[in-house]
Amino acid sequence: MLYYTGLEDIIFSKHELLSEEPDELIIISGYLGPSPVDRLSELPNMKIIVIGGMYPAGVDTRLYNSLEKIKQNNPNLIIKYSSQEIHSKIYIWRSKGKTLTALIGSANFSSNGLRTDYRESLADATRDTFNPLDI
Repeated sequence: MLYYTGLEDIIFSKHELLSEEPDELIIISGYLGPSPVDRLSELPNMKIIVIGGMYPAGVDTRLYNSLEKIKQNNPNLIIKYSSQEIHSKIYIWRSKGKTLTALIGSANFSSNGLRTDYRESLADATRDTFNPLDI
């Protein structure tokens, strides 16, 4: 399925549609925004790894400080920054190390990326693409 409206709601409710409850969410995004990262605290108890991929020269100080404060308030949250530029946008829900579902597309994990209808898109990954996602 292809999504181009309500992307933030889709990401934050996807776990409810799965036949198995995920214990982990991995988000790989070129750019991050504090608002959606902060909202991750609303999700049920699961490990959440967020990887920002377009910060090889370092993260802006204001953004970094905001994300660090958010991380301190969410014990389930791990935020990492890639030293290599990664522009991909991938959202992976897993259980016991097995990929349950994934979304792939153009929507960064930021307010602009998720809240501007018709500007960005996400699509359900097919099961035959799960092996490369099992990191």
